[in-house]
Amino acid sequence: MPCVEGQARPVCAYQTAKVVFIADGDTIRVRIRGVRGIKTIRFTGLNAMELHRYSKYPSRRRGDCHGLQATALAEREIKRSHGTVRLVEQDIHSRSNTRLRRSVWAKIGGRWRDVSRLEMQAGLALWLPNGQEWAHNAEYHLLAEQARGARRGLYDPTSCGAGPDDDLPLRLDVNWDADHDDAANLDGEWVRISNGGARPLRLAHWWLRDSWLRYSAHRVPGYAFPASAVVPAGGTLTLHVGSGRNTATDLYWGQHAPAFENVTHDSRHMGDGAYLFDPQGDLRASAIYPCMVDCTDPAQGNVALRVHPRTPESVDVVNTGGAPLDLGRYVLKIHDPGHPDVFVSGISFAPGSRLAPGQARHVPLGPNVLRDSGNAVSLRTYTDIVLACAAWGSGRC
Repeated sequence: MPCVEGQARPVCAYQTAKVVFIADGDTIRVRIRGVRGIKTIRFTGLNAMELHRYSKYPSRRRGDCHGLQATALAEREIKRSHGTVRLVEQDIHSRSNTRLRRSVWAKIGGRWRDVSRLEMQAGLALWLPNGQEWAHNAEYHLLAEQARGARRGLYDPTSCGAGPDDDLPLRLDVNWDADHDDAANLDGEWVRISNGGARPLRLAHWWLRDSWLRYSAHRVPGYAFPASAVVPAGGTLTLHVGSGRNTATDLYWGQHAPAFENVTHDSRHMGDGAYLFDPQGDLRASAIYPCMVDCTDPAQGNVALRVHPRTPESVDVVNTGGAPLDLGRYVLKIHDPGHPDVFVSGISFAPGSRLAPGQARHVPLGPNVLRDSGNAVSLRTYTDIVLACAAWGSGRC
């Protein structure tokens, strides 16, 4: 059968199963036809908010804001299918720890429907791309961005209650591709929180996560901000993935491996996201990449790159538009020749690094960074929108 509703390719295999327990919005237990015992199924491609008390009785369930709603949606649609589901997979060996990783389809209104798709449309789960079961990555990514644009479910910033500081405009930027090897440069992966308001934002009891579930102290599903953390009015605070000494401007998550997936522009459609939650569980700011919806930026058509590939190597970023350009929102990337989704290095600019109209920022590079025979350099948003690209010799943008 098709892996994705309405698409002929790719094709997946499936098994028929009977649901015996619905744990939460992304996990069920089933009896698979022709297979002995009860199996635990982890839904492919999404991450619902967690429950802390599981029960077959809805009134006894307890969990994070939106966790109960996601569970109720999955339960409702599976009941409409009389508890019979299809477990759909590209790779029968696909697992999430000990759980089988599968798409779960229920027969609703006479046709088989993907339950995860319904959750993503409702905005009740985060997009969780998977490199093995990749058929739904682009589909669920698009649904997540559409739900965010419509402020549905998780993406309604006051759905769990009013405040705190609901009026402060917040922004997240994710540097998902650390300079050189991500695993060897964990602090090069970071999330920058920008506060566009007129007063400071105090982050005590707030938390930040990526699409995956990485518990920290007190079972917080991500990074729990210290009580002293503050994003100043009109300023920024940066959370690095690796380890270091916390300061007023930089915090450290303490992870031992990269947290954010790198983008791939292929059939797997890999990417990720960062999500900032307030103490009530409201999702107050998010960054989902690569961009799929409304992928425009004011700097498009208003910036140019002048590259000097020979010693001394350098790049000049030129503001060709009529308004000031904030370079702090962009990253300069040196391409890896022959690999369009791989970059040799990325150069970030400090927040508030402004270029006046007609002004250039000279960026000196170390020796042997740019290949004389051919390479490319691009200026991009952190959601991977290309603003300008310059190539020479055998290089391609």
